[in-house]
Amino acid sequence: MALSLTRFKTGRPNAASYHVLQQWLIITGVLVFALWVAQQYNVVTTLIEGDSTRVSLLIALIFVVTWCYCGVRSAWLSREASLFDAIVAGVDRGERLDLHDEAHIALGSTGQPDSAAGAYLSSLMHFHAHRGAEPPDTLVDVLGEQLAGAHELGWFICGLLIKLGLLGTVIGFIVMLATVDSTQSFDVAAIQQLLVGMSQGMRVALYTTLVGLATSMVLSLHYLLLDRAADRLQSRIVIFAQRQRLG
Repeated sequence: MALSLTRFKTGRPNAASYHVLQQWLIITGVLVFALWVAQQYNVVTTLIEGDSTRVSLLIALIFVVTWCYCGVRSAWLSREASLFDAIVAGVDRGERLDLHDEAHIALGSTGQPDSAAGAYLSSLMHFHAHRGAEPPDTLVDVLGEQLAGAHELGWFICGLLIKLGLLGTVIGFIVMLATVDSTQSFDVAAIQQLLVGMSQGMRVALYTTLVGLATSMVLSLHYLLLDRAADRLQSRIVIFAQRQRLG
């Protein structure tokens, strides 16, 4: 059933749809450059060689995998925003927004690709067209879950990186105490060996804490940007639907 919609101007250029992906690419470039500069001063090599427990490498591996997933989420959110902008642009041109089927919408005679915005709008139109009733408020919650629900895993990993850094700190202090406990005498050679063991434990404690905190802060920053992008897109979709008297 076709529903004629009034025109709704967003005032946002289509290029802004990929803003969150551009942010991820910029931060990635900054991180790669920072790592290159750090390696010029042997900082990366020092961190790797100084952590005999390899907890820092584990933290770094988890960070790289999660950061790549951030890129996937950034691209997905950008695609969702672009598809929604295409819907708005079609309505602005005077095209009719139709129910293509229960889960899809169409602009005029052209079916639209699967998207969170399309699913939300088609659900609203389905309620109006077939049930003659106001759609439930839970549809907004479903839309929010589709856009930002996957970010919960990222926030969990941000906390996990800090905990792994603290675990490395505990292991480092254990190494220090084990060195002290194994000392049988306090002559010059024994004290030198004690200092070497204590410094090794201190390096493990400090390096793992540093890597854990640094990676967690970077991930938290981008997941905050992802959450804000998802919230903005959700609000734009809901406002669009309300102004068309769908919501």
